[in-house]
Amino acid sequence: MTGDRPDSDYAPSDALVPATPEGYHDPAPFEYPAWLLMIGSALLFVPAVVLFGGVLWAVHGVAVYESLAVVTETGTGITFEFNLALIVGLTLLAVGVTVVVHELVHGLVFGRYGYRVSYGAMPQIGAFYATPFHQFVAREHAFPVALAPLVVISLVGLPLLAVPVPLFAVFVFLVLLVNAAGAVGDLYIVAYLLRKPPGTLLYDSDIRHSYVFEPE
Repeated sequence: MTGDRPDSDYAPSDALVPATPEGYHDPAPFEYPAWLLMIGSALLFVPAVVLFGGVLWAVHGVAVYESLAVVTETGTGITFEFNLALIVGLTLLAVGVTVVVHELVHGLVFGRYGYRVSYGAMPQIGAFYATPFHQFVAREHAFPVALAPLVVISLVGLPLLAVPVPLFAVFVFLVLLVNAAGAVGDLYIVAYLLRKPPGTLLYDSDIRHSYVFEPE
């Protein structure tokens, strides 16, 4: 569907601020508000724990704890001694897998619309990305690109919670949590673009510099 993508051949690949397309206003810089994303991520985390955790518990019950701890029966009851190394390792693995898959889904949807996608990371600012640098992205394309990881990973992960291996189900649960909390930036750009007119264009010069062009 490359024919549906706005032509950006006139924008030099090394330009920080691209030339304004005919029929558009001059660009406005775009930035994610860090404080709002932090709050939003925390707010998304809570319903994700309730939803995915409820499914996990309904399927596996106490086996969830038994997969992460040594269970000992005493004269007064049952004690759990959690394996912290296992929990930390499983969490780190879930974060790594989620980041890779999340950005890959973004990239695949971008590619479906004909954009040339760059993948990378900037650990110093905690940023991972899949984006078409130096290309104009149509507002209408940005919606499915932004929402795809949250929708796809959630739909794939939910039935995997029922896999009859509790430790694997816990891993999937952690992936779903990380993905939901990490989708706050995607939801923010969707909410932002809903307030913009059809035909609006996005442009990433690099990971730190983005611009929005609104039609006249």
